[in-house]
Amino acid sequence: MSKFYIFIFSITVILSSTQSDTFCQSNQFGFGSYYSGTRDFIEISYGLGNIKHDNLNTSFHNLAQNEIIIGRRTLKPIVSYKLIQFSDNYLFSSYVDDYKEGSNNNVKLSYDIWKFGFGYRKGFGYNFGDFAILPYYHMGLVWNKMNLSLPRTENSFIPPDDLIILRHYEDQIKFGTNNIGGVDLRISSSFGIGASFETAVIFPYYKVWKQFGSFFIETLSQTGIDFLTEGVIIKAMPNVAPVLYFVLKNGLSYFFYTLKQKEMNWPFSTTAPLTLETLKFSFKITL
Repeated sequence: MSKFYIFIFSITVILSSTQSDTFCQSNQFGFGSYYSGTRDFIEISYGLGNIKHDNLNTSFHNLAQNEIIIGRRTLKPIVSYKLIQFSDNYLFSSYVDDYKEGSNNNVKLSYDIWKFGFGYRKGFGYNFGDFAILPYYHMGLVWNKMNLSLPRTENSFIPPDDLIILRHYEDQIKFGTNNIGGVDLRISSSFGIGASFETAVIFPYYKVWKQFGSFFIETLSQTGIDFLTEGVIIKAMPNVAPVLYFVLKNGLSYFFYTLKQKEMNWPFSTTAPLTLETLKFSFKITL
């Protein structure tokens, strides 16, 4: 429970440190209509999922994640006001720990992870006045600090090879990336809810050129979908453009994620990373 209070305290610090600057900048934009313009938002989410490593024989408990996002959303109408193009830039902080569901199984690994970073979210949505459906794709850069609790039972045994892998992550800040596919539902100009699925990769170490090369290949592929959507699909099939963009972007993202589960800097020969998959539900307040 004390860790939960620490998480709440960190949220308070983030809010207090950004509040004055955020609201000063917000006054530069016209918020008379929420159909277009730039607006600040705060988003809180809770998720459940799992953590894996392709080369580990030892398994982890399932995870529970609390997260806060502070960011800015830019919207503009396209095809009259029937469709909305939107993008988010934001900072986020998360606290992840194991979710045992009341189980007494002490053979699995227990852990907690502090995560912080920044992300970019983009999509095309359907506008129905006060209500809107906004599917999106997200890409983020994340720094992770993990604390591990090894099982302490007479029947538990962690193979030496597993211990070598785990020592790369124990009590160290590690770089990672995450991708999220989700849907926001705008209930009113000030409130919204959402659901999303996050895949995250935590790298045990950093290989500069291989990391850059892998990131460049994935980013170039994703940029191609952006050009295809904005240059062709929006003009030819505007009514299905939000759905096609969502499927293409997140489908390609998940494809790259499955490849990186075995080689963290695919297509370059590298080791397997730690990976997380989380189903999240969120509540958004637009300022």
